[in-house]
Amino acid sequence: MSAARPRRRRRRRGGCLGFGLVLLVVLLVAADFGARAFAENDAASQIQQQGFPKKPSVTFGGFPFLTQVIAHNFHQIRINASDIPEGPVQISQVSAVLNNVHLSGNFSSGTIGQLSGSVLVTFPALSNALDSALGPAGALVGSAGLTLSQAGPDEVRASINLVVTSGSATWRVTQLSDGKVQINLVGSSGVPASLLQPVSNYTFSLPKLPYGLKINSVSVTPDGVVGSFSGSNVPFSQS
Repeated sequence: MSAARPRRRRRRRGGCLGFGLVLLVVLLVAADFGARAFAENDAASQIQQQGFPKKPSVTFGGFPFLTQVIAHNFHQIRINASDIPEGPVQISQVSAVLNNVHLSGNFSSGTIGQLSGSVLVTFPALSNALDSALGPAGALVGSAGLTLSQAGPDEVRASINLVVTSGSATWRVTQLSDGKVQINLVGSSGVPASLLQPVSNYTFSLPKLPYGLKINSVSVTPDGVVGSFSGSNVPFSQS
């Protein structure tokens, strides 16, 4: 009987040790997630201070996070923002993926190894802007229905249904050098030319991107008009 008692005491010590290790792991994970949340909020604020019109959502990838902080190198950062006001056209979404982000010793500057992203203006958002630009005729067209769709890699087609007639129109999408997009009417059928005259040549702006990034190309997709941007070894610093 005396030999059995020490074995029970050893099990108690082992149980206490196991509980302590579990508690330590929980605390470390909580600290890791807390540091990640703080860094994500701070990064989002920095992006907005760089001139971006709205505070985005920032997500740091990889686990654990604190080891990346110690190494001053983050594997991947995702940035997203939606419903961004930009003049008459509401930008539907801006998204970007940043890979291999290296920070300086004092965390005040750094370099983005690889970056890619896009700016989306959905067809409903563009349709609303065109309706407004049409003036009094826009209310008539809007109430009856102006439906935009992709007509090609650089063209947008509108199906227009009026009370007395219906028709279609096509605009060609062109990227301008100053961060703007221009759509030019290239053809119409069944719609009075005077009705579309206010939007025969329509220009709208894309949002200013942080860190001096520029839109590389603009294309028409099934979702809408998309501006793409990318970069390598992009430097940045806190404002």
